Amino acid sequence: MKRTLVLVLAAAGLSVAACAYQAPLSNWELEQLSQRQQREALARPEPDTCQRAAHVPLIGTEGSAIEQSSLPAGTRIICHNCAVTLDYRADRLNLELGADGRVANVRCG
Repeated sequence: MKRTLVLVLAAAGLSVAACAYQAPLSNWELEQLSQRQQREALARPEPDTCQRAAHVPLIGTEGSAIEQSSLPAGTRIICHNCAVTLDYRADRLNLELGADGRVANVRCG
């Protein structure tokens, strides 16, 4: 009786272990998984850390007509071909002016 119970329990344990085994992924499967993850990452929108979306309507506005007090603290208005520091701050709004003096781009950084 004990032997039968032990054999039944051992067989049940082996069948559960067999269900838990997962074969390793092939190189092709790993490549497909990697490509899918990259596509999903590219499709995911960047977080709006600098209130960019609220200021996109400024594109095309004359740079001198922008009321700086209405912009978030630390906002840079960058003139065409002007030198700026390359430090990245996700919470900083940058308004880039084109050669015509109008806002050409709004970005965080």
